Amino acid sequence: MTRNEAREIMMQILYELDATKALDAEKAVSLAEDRLPGDHAVRGGKLLSEIAGSIDDIDADINRCASKWKTSRMPKVDLAIMRLACGELRFCDDIPEAVTVNEAINMAKKYSTENSARFIHGVLGAITKGK
Repeated sequence: MTRNEAREIMMQILYELDATKALDAEKAVSLAEDRLPGDHAVRGGKLLSEIAGSIDDIDADINRCASKWKTSRMPKVDLAIMRLACGELRFCDDIPEAVTVNEAINMAKKYSTENSARFIHGVLGAITKGK
């Protein structure tokens, strides 16, 4: 499994946890262990746990940088993509910011609406500049 494929599964887990209102660290780790193989499960579980534990701060960053949008009104796929990217930006020092942003844009093109990639790029760009 590639890192890109693992990212897509982690985004889907974040989407599922948000949709079921079960976004907690323990559930995130459990799902990562079930759906990701080997090292990806360990790394993914750790990242998802950190995201779940920092979700209020991550959402605050997204809200601050999303012009005229709040996380409560955003498409859930876009929100899951941005939460994952923000988690990588915060907790994965070994992944360059440009790679994280590019991967998020590619996921948006694959999984979301026509305008989502541009929106996500703008939000993540503002977040990286504000670090």
